[in-house]
Amino acid sequence: MESLAETAPLIGLSGLVKDVVRCLRDDSRSGALIVGAAGTGKTAVFKAVIRDLRPRGTVIRLIATRALAAVPFGALAPYLSELPDHELDSYAAVLRAMTGRLRSEAIRPLFVIDDAQCLDRGTTQLLARAVATGAAGILATSRPGPLIPEEFLALWDDGLLSKFELSRLSRPGVHELCEQVLRADVSPWVSAVFSEAAEGNPLMLMSLIEHARSSGALVLRHGVWFLQANPDLAGVPAADVVDQQLRSMTPEERTVATIVALAGPLSLGQILKFSSPKAVDALEAAGIITVSPGHDRTVRPASLLLGEIIRRRAPAGQSAALRASLFALPSAGAVRPEAFLNQLRWSLDCGARVPPGQLLQAAAAANTDLDPAAAIQAAWAVRDAQFLPEARLQLAYAHHILGRPEDAVGYLLTAWPLRYGRASYLAARLAALLPAAVKVTLPGSGTETARGDGPDLTSNEPSWSRSPAAGMAAGIMYRRWDGQFSDLEAGLQDLIDAAAMNPDIRLPAVSLLAELRGAEGRLLSGLRLDREAWAGIRNGGLTLPLVREELLARHCLSLIRAGEWAELAVALDDYASDHPARLLYSGGMLHVMRGFSLLRQGRIPESLAELFLGVEELIIADPLEMLPFAHAVTGYAAALAGRPGEAQEQALKFRTAAYSGLQSLQLLSEAYCLAVERLTGRDDGRRGLGDLADQAQRQGFRGVETDIRRLVLRSGDTGGAPALASSSSAVEGAEARLLEAFALAVSASDAAGLIGISDEAAAAGHGLLAFEAAQQAAACLEHSPDRWRLSAAQRRVHHLMVDVGMSGHMDVVRSERGPGLTARETEILELVAGGSSNANIATALSLSPRTVEGHLSRIFAKLGVSRRAELLDVKRENHRPLSASKDAPELR
Repeated sequence: MESLAETAPLIGLSGLVKDVVRCLRDDSRSGALIVGAAGTGKTAVFKAVIRDLRPRGTVIRLIATRALAAVPFGALAPYLSELPDHELDSYAAVLRAMTGRLRSEAIRPLFVIDDAQCLDRGTTQLLARAVATGAAGILATSRPGPLIPEEFLALWDDGLLSKFELSRLSRPGVHELCEQVLRADVSPWVSAVFSEAAEGNPLMLMSLIEHARSSGALVLRHGVWFLQANPDLAGVPAADVVDQQLRSMTPEERTVATIVALAGPLSLGQILKFSSPKAVDALEAAGIITVSPGHDRTVRPASLLLGEIIRRRAPAGQSAALRASLFALPSAGAVRPEAFLNQLRWSLDCGARVPPGQLLQAAAAANTDLDPAAAIQAAWAVRDAQFLPEARLQLAYAHHILGRPEDAVGYLLTAWPLRYGRASYLAARLAALLPAAVKVTLPGSGTETARGDGPDLTSNEPSWSRSPAAGMAAGIMYRRWDGQFSDLEAGLQDLIDAAAMNPDIRLPAVSLLAELRGAEGRLLSGLRLDREAWAGIRNGGLTLPLVREELLARHCLSLIRAGEWAELAVALDDYASDHPARLLYSGGMLHVMRGFSLLRQGRIPESLAELFLGVEELIIADPLEMLPFAHAVTGYAAALAGRPGEAQEQALKFRTAAYSGLQSLQLLSEAYCLAVERLTGRDDGRRGLGDLADQAQRQGFRGVETDIRRLVLRSGDTGGAPALASSSSAVEGAEARLLEAFALAVSASDAAGLIGISDEAAAAGHGLLAFEAAQQAAACLEHSPDRWRLSAAQRRVHHLMVDVGMSGHMDVVRSERGPGLTARETEILELVAGGSSNANIATALSLSPRTVEGHLSRIFAKLGVSRRAELLDVKRENHRPLSASKDAPELR
């Protein structure tokens, strides 16, 4: 396993290697000491320095091991062959022999020692004397803290020795290491999870990467490595290194390490009740535990990986005895929240009886932390019949998080009767979260949950058991509103008032109301509500599973609609940084929201990269059911990027999925899919974008309507500009005002106005609108007396593309002959040229006459004609079908 550490790439350490080499070549210095915890890459740096240094003098390599440390001058034995046996342990004799050897060298020799903390005291004294007198130089590595030989520290204090300390890898460094080891792109959430598990230790990281790959936890999909399951941390090959460290410890140190791994984090005061400060210091210096600074000092394993390895290595009998000793301490009852699950797992592993109420609390806490494995372990241990319904409810949540909807439904349907309050509310929430394909009908009326006479078994707070809020919330979530969103808004407002003292109900209700107002076009009032909900969840500890992720998704959507790109980036980055353990189940949503925002900004290539990652992550885990939306928006981005095959594939996957995600995205998802089908020539005329926009208008979703009408106009139907102007006038926000002006300018064929709007949109960060306005300006100029300005307008579009890094093959500027026709439109054009009437075309293609009329209207708009005769003239002039073919679809 040491070879694994030695071959670790020098991630972020090349500069340090150069500094050490420079130090050793400096005549004013006599050596360098490289300090770092086990696995941080000391040996790799040590070897790189020797390779780059190319010493001019003799290199004297000393082997330092724990076994040789017990032998006086054991590391120097190979260089003391001329000494009689009776003088091998004499400091004076060894000093005389080594001094003579060093004086015989023409150029100052260099001692090199890896793991100098394993040298015996006599050897370190002799080496320090040689360095201090200038007889030799030294390059050594050592573990940190009290393990560094005192003589070397004295040389450092005197300025004769330079000390270089190795730190653990940062998250970007971990990502670089993952990509070097796996030799391919890696999802950022893989490195985030691994960074937290190994705390940036290169040795542990490399071991974890190899173990995750060999066990199937890491999978390679489309050239990118993804994490599809949490790896078994205790099974990593580096566990052997930890075993060696444990065997080399004193019994007291092993006891402390085991208790901290099994029950931690614990206060330092608790640890010192059965251990000496010396043992704690030794474990901290060895990198086994960490002790937080400050008044309330907390002791925990140095990493999750180390803690899990030590936990699994504890013998059953010793583990039970240690548990009894710890729980017998007076302060053992004050369990820290983050230690609660660890101690409960310990109790279950020891076969101890755990009260069912504690088991349910542990299962609920684990589901809230998105730790379904721990939730299943705790809930499965419940045997008391009174507690079984809520245990099954927690099992249902855990299986939903794991992506097993059928199992979740099975447990949910047997989780009855449930007590009124938290449990009944949780059941309704889960029923609403389940995929549309497996929706269930809860026992009772469907808008109310079961009501019992006793208290909620997992919460005795009056805000749950004595308030109508839980029942109101359950009814709102479980009811199918079918467009009656004015009633929903009134119900949410009543719920927010009723749940004033219960943030677990109130904050999701505020967030849902914010989403509703955003969809309605009331962006500013919706954003105010959304920020209130998001601030509440960040400041308080909500105790319900998936609520944080649900509110984050709505928060991102509100910020995207409002064009608050910087605030969105902060929200996503903060979540990923603060909650790396949750990314296995929520990372896909983060990618999709970031990709959607980049699409709205017009940064198509970046958007597509994020969205493809999001789709793959959501295939692995999608507890919020966002995959259908991801397919639709990814397909649209692929179509704009000139990748029709991938666009069609994503649209087909959307068509075969059952949507059950955020309500305000359902119509928008369908619209993006229709736009993909139109751009790629797969539009079958079943339903038009205009119909979807009309439906959104009837439901009062003016914000969603505006987004869809933008797609209508972008697809080449400039006749939709007045409707876009009308819908955007009903939407709040600066972008809506630009949109309204844009639509009016398109209606008036005002090229100059469109160019001005393009500049304003670009300056405000609305890149997609900037493209649209510039392209529409170019289209207006094609048939204008000012056609000489067309080249300037086309260059403007090109510069906008370059500014956001678009690839040159993306033909987003209208050509002189206008936009390409879809396959269906080309087919209809051919029939028109052959003399077919609308009725004949409808019969031949199995379409309705109205659908044929719609296709002809779009053909007229794209070819710039207004009569059937002109259409035939254009057809004769081109001598070939005007289809989009394989060229990149235009962003119209």
